[in-house]
This record gives sequence, structure tokens and C-alpha cells, in this order.
Amino acid sequence: MNTLYFEKLSQFDRVAEPVTVSVPLAQGALCDPQCLVVRDGEHLLAVQRRALAHWEDGSVKWLLLHLQPDLPGNGDKTLHFEIESEPMEIPSPQSVAVEETAAGVAVDTGVLAFLIPAAGFWPVQEVELEGERPWGESPFGGWELVVGGESLDTAGGAVQLEVEEAGPLRAVVLIRGAQRRCDGTGYVAFRGRVTAYAGKSYIEVEHQFIHGEEEEELTLEGLELRFVPGGAGEVALGEGYYQTAVQKGAGVSMLLDAETMLYQANEHFIDSFYGDFWVDWRNERGGLTCSIHQAHQNFPKRLAADAEGITCALYPSEAGPVPLLQGMGKTHRILLHFHAGDLSLAECGRRSLQFQLPDRPALDRAWYEANNPWVETWFPAGLPGRLLTYLNELHDGRPQALGMFHFGDAPDSGYTDQGRGGGESVWVNNEYDRPHCCALFYGLTGQRRALDSALVCARHWLDVDLCHYSPDPLLHGGLKIHTRYHVTGRVTPSHEWTEGFLDYYFLTGRLEGLEAAVSVAENVLRHMARPEMSEPGATSVREGGWALRAMVGMWLGTGEERWRDESRRIVDTFLQWADGYGALLAPYTSHSMPRVPFMISLTVASLGRYLLVADDARVKNLIVEVMDDLIAHCLGPDGIFYYKELPSLQRTAPTPHALEALTYAFRISGDRRYLEIAARQFAALLDRSEGLRGGGKRIDASGAVVQGMGGGRIFADKYTSILVFASEAAPRGLLDWCEYPFAAVK
Repeated sequence: MNTLYFEKLSQFDRVAEPVTVSVPLAQGALCDPQCLVVRDGEHLLAVQRRALAHWEDGSVKWLLLHLQPDLPGNGDKTLHFEIESEPMEIPSPQSVAVEETAAGVAVDTGVLAFLIPAAGFWPVQEVELEGERPWGESPFGGWELVVGGESLDTAGGAVQLEVEEAGPLRAVVLIRGAQRRCDGTGYVAFRGRVTAYAGKSYIEVEHQFIHGEEEEELTLEGLELRFVPGGAGEVALGEGYYQTAVQKGAGVSMLLDAETMLYQANEHFIDSFYGDFWVDWRNERGGLTCSIHQAHQNFPKRLAADAEGITCALYPSEAGPVPLLQGMGKTHRILLHFHAGDLSLAECGRRSLQFQLPDRPALDRAWYEANNPWVETWFPAGLPGRLLTYLNELHDGRPQALGMFHFGDAPDSGYTDQGRGGGESVWVNNEYDRPHCCALFYGLTGQRRALDSALVCARHWLDVDLCHYSPDPLLHGGLKIHTRYHVTGRVTPSHEWTEGFLDYYFLTGRLEGLEAAVSVAENVLRHMARPEMSEPGATSVREGGWALRAMVGMWLGTGEERWRDESRRIVDTFLQWADGYGALLAPYTSHSMPRVPFMISLTVASLGRYLLVADDARVKNLIVEVMDDLIAHCLGPDGIFYYKELPSLQRTAPTPHALEALTYAFRISGDRRYLEIAARQFAALLDRSEGLRGGGKRIDASGAVVQGMGGGRIFADKYTSILVFASEAAPRGLLDWCEYPFAAVK
């Protein structure tokens, strides 16, 4: 159970390959991070450890591990980890050193040394490979961002540097500053990140620009980084998604644009992998390979090189201006692989592919179940194989979207066909917390693409959908509702989630995930402080329902008391609501307050989650009473819930949220009838294959390339509700009908 499993990936051996994994631990299992050790057979590995979260008793809840194991070509591998009674530190054969100086942060991996300057983010200067400096003092020309016709640079201005990790196996330095005008004044904010590994000659570099200015809309017209080594060299460029095609010559260049993406046939699950894109410059003294992470997914991109150096265009000027709306940002990640002049292009390409699809060890499902950091029963026994197939289809079946501001999200044909986008596609902005649902699905199944999807969707949130800046406090720091071009809509608690951001932090160690969760939760607090939000029956019932879910998630994730306090306040409002109206009625037309099964059910599900915070008899009674009320008033003649109580809206609409709400009613009352009603809804859901695969490629009005039709929220809308229901239904035989014939063979 205590294993780290590496599935077969590359056909080539990887010696001392940098890998990262985050391990959840049960309360009381680990008090000192240094007591956890990792073995490769009988050999103890050097491990860099960092506790990311703690239980109430102070023991470690999430532990981030950095390792450098040897991995075999064309084979899998299993490591084992154990908790020792005393702390153990195994020396690393090579280590990365970090020194903070007045000039900046100096980093030395043992092979590669460089300076991250305090005056301007270049990103690095004074680069030495094996003690030699082949490229001069400042080989990079700074990050040039073109916005509204103005060229903004990072060179020259002071930046804030922060050492987030300082070895021995990995060092991470964070950079904050501003893209500056030619007169030196700051304009568009940026954040940077440099990651270096012990014994390695490559670094990962990130650049995030953020529109935090008073103008509501800017136009992005270019973003590039130049490498000018100060001598003549030979160049090559590689691109491909099956076999990488390499072009050579006096000058090489390739543009990935919408036409490229429209006519490239690619069968990969794009959240995991699409292809390879790199450029190389070299002479007898040394070389540099520059690779853009997920370049195809985040088109447009251009790489070019000639004898003088490399141009890495993260937004090529020839793509034309694109709207950059207030509060939006975008992170790009590149690999800078410094190497000897005689390193083969094939080896450069292999390292680029490792950058695109890195090795990631997987924990055993039993470990997640025994050390469940999410508390709820997300690991039910006896799940039918057909149900897992259905969940796979939901996860993989939403439309795939390519484009710099679009990758990690999906449009929704239902919203679009209703005209909500004014003729343009409506993007779901990962509503119902797809990042969290994918993280839970990964814990249940160990499938790599579920983890990749969790991280990609959270990354989209962190860049695009999270409002980094607005003068309006009800917009600032919140998540935008589903809308055209992602951020043209409002912010409301019924479309804000925190758990996916927390998962991103716990699974990667990147503090920005935790910071974003806090930002969204504080935005929810500001909304819930509005008078109408505390008045029973004044707003949609789901506003407080999703707000409660966000607060419970924050308390479970951080243990901060203010989130529990707000949870209690919201619960009190719902208790008053039910007392005042005899049901959770909410306004709809000017003359009606109908029951809305899906909104009421998701609110009841949040009340059920609240029982993880407090064992409250009042809440238990409310859950049972509300579900009895829905059963009495909102079941159609087929025994399936309808959409809304008004006669004009009583169409059959089996809501997945009712599965979860009815399960909580069963847990409280012990009455099997609730599970049987839920099982009927589940069967109706399985009969609907909404948006599962199908549909050709098209260029969206926003410039995205989209493949597939249907719903962008089909997985996140259902996953948690199905799992909670299955945790009680499967052991009681209520899902036996959903199993494939014969036992699974593996």
C-alpha cells in the first residue's frame, strides 16, 4: 500500500530523474516530516520534504516529496516509503545551492550556475555550465510584452525575489515585478518562477502577466523572450506529436496557430499531452534548447532561431491583437536546457518530451482510502465496472479546447444555444469544481490523465477565470460565472469554488493555489455580507448552498476558524428559511416561489458536508425534512425529479445532486427508501449520454479551436454526488444491476 508506482513511459533510461509527489497522511501518522523515508529496493533515496498542511493535532496532513530515482526505459518501477521512529536524512550525491546576495539570488546545481538578478527579470544571467561561461554575462534580452501598442520590458526595474525552496534536490525562486515602459514606469504586473534541480543543466522558467490596471480592456499584441549568446551558431527546430520532425538550416522558424491546430489530427487526451516543440542553438562552446510547455494547447506560439540566437514568442505578433480584460492573467512555462556543444539533438528532444510528459509516481488507491485527506467517503467499496466506465466517459467526453486563454476550460452547448453568449460560445469556467472532482477521481482510480486534468483546469482558473484585480470588491478576487470569453460575466457565490484550488496546492506545493482559495473564499464572504444574502427567501437557495460548500472546504483544508464561523452563520440562515416558509422556497417569476430540485438538492448536499464540521441535530432534521418535501412535491409520474415546480418547467430532469442529498437523508434516518429513490434517479442519468464525445473541430468566435459538442460540465456536475450515493448503495446491492457480467480479469 505504501508504494510510489511509476508506469512505463519513456523507452529510454532516466538517471536521477527529478520527480515530485504529494503524500496524504492520516491524523497522527507523521509528526516529523524527516521521519518519512523512500526506498528503491534496499537503497534509501535522498528526499527533499515539505509539509503543506497539518491536522488539528499538529501531525502532517500533506507532505510534498522531491526525489531523483533512476527509472528504466520501457518498464515500470515501484518505490516504497515508510515512516521511521526517528528522523532520517540521506545525503544527496549532488545538491543545489542557493545564496541570496545584493545582486540577486545565485543558484548552483553542481553543473549549472546562474544569477536571478534583483534588477530586472531576464530571467537569468551569468550562466555557467561546468564552470565555463560560454554565452556572456547577459544572454537574455528580457521579456518583452506588447500591450496596446506599447512595448513593455522586465529589464532594469527592481523585482522582489523570494526563495520558496532551497534544496538539496530542488530550488525554486519566485519573482514579482512589473513590465515597464521605456521611461521606466511600471505598467502590467508579472510574476516569475525559476526551478532548478541538483545535478541538472536545465531550468524551468515561468512568466505570468496580470492585467491589474484601471482600463477595462487592453490588447495583447506580443510576448517574447530573446536569447542572444554573442556569437554565431548552428540551429535546429523540433515539432511533432508522434515522431518529432527536426528542421535544420541557417534559420529555422515555426508558427503554431489556429490553422495548425485545426488540421493536425491528434488522438491524445490534451490535458496530459499533445506534442513536442523546441528550438536549439549551439556552437563549439555550448548550446541552449528552449522548449515551450504545452505549446500546441496554448497556441499561438512561435519558435525561431538563426546564427545570432533564439526568439521564443509566447504570443507572436503575427497572431494579431487579442483582448486582455481586466483581472485576466496568463502563465507560460519554458524549459531552458543548457548543454555542451556536442550533445545530440535526439537527447535534446528527449529532455523536451520529458518536460511535456514528465514521470509522476502514483500512490496506491488503498493509501488514499486509509489516509483520506478529503474526509468524505470518496473511496466506496464494490463500485461496479460499468459505473467506472461511465465516469471515464464523463471525464473524457467534454469538448476539448485549444488556445492560450481557453485551454483547461470548455464551452457548453446548452448555455450557448440558450443565447447566453450573445452569439458567441459560453465557457463554463470549470463550474461545479472540475479541478476538485478530477483530483478525487485520480485518488480513486490512479489514472494519470485525471490528475493532469485537475492541474490543467486549476491552472486555467488561476490565470483566466480568477479576477486578479477589479475596483469592485464584489468582483475582485472572485471566480467569474460561465460567460462568453470567460470573464465578461459577474461573480456570485453560486459559481465559486475553493476545493479545487486547495487540491492544486496540496498536490503541487504551489502556494498560489492556497492563496487563490483564500481569495475566492474572502470574495464569498463579501457577497454573503450583503443584506439580501442573510434574508431567507430573498435569493436563490443555491447562493448560500454553494457558499456553504466553499466555507466547509476551506475549514477542512486549512482549519482556520473563520471559515467554520461563516459555515455556522449560513446554516442558521437556512434553518430560519425552512421555518419561515415551511420549505426552501425561493423567488423565480414575480408571482412565484417554486421548489427547484437541483438547487435545493445541492444545498442539502452542502448541509450534509457541514456535518463534517459539526454534528448538529438541527441540520440532520432539516436534511430529512427538506428531502421529504421534495419527494412529496417534485417527483414526476415516472418517479424522476422534474426541473422546477412550475407547470411550465415540470420536464423530466434527474438531477445528480439529488443522489447526494438523498444519501445524506438515508445516513441520518436509516430509511432505505431514500436510497431506492436515488437509485431510480441514477438509472435515469445513465440513460442520458449528454455530450459524450463526437463532433468535429471548429474555430470558435473567440479564436479557440474546439473539438466536440455537448456539455462542458458533464463530469463535475455529477462526480461527487454519484460517489457519495455509491458509497451507500453499492454495499447494499442497489447497484448490482450496473455491473458487467463476469468478474474483472487483471
